[in-house]
Amino acid sequence: MTMMTMTIERVRAFNGLDVLVARDEGLFAAEGLDLRIATPAPADVRSSAEGTLAEPVTNQGRLQHRGEAAMFQG
Repeated sequence: MTMMTMTIERVRAFNGLDVLVARDEGLFAAEGLDLRIATPAPADVRSSAEGTLAEPVTNQGRLQHRGEAAMFQG
């Protein structure tokens, strides 16, 4: 079986526990998927205090937008 690599943005423990458990249990590898979790650069991490209700700040989706990750959890 040929392994396929997929890079995703980091997952939050509470929102992405299923992804973390599946990775640790080898379920992705069993299906031929090498799952990699990208770590954002410090410059990509912004404080939510910088945003407003009308324009909230989010750190999600930045790596995907640049093509460095295939997906993120929202």
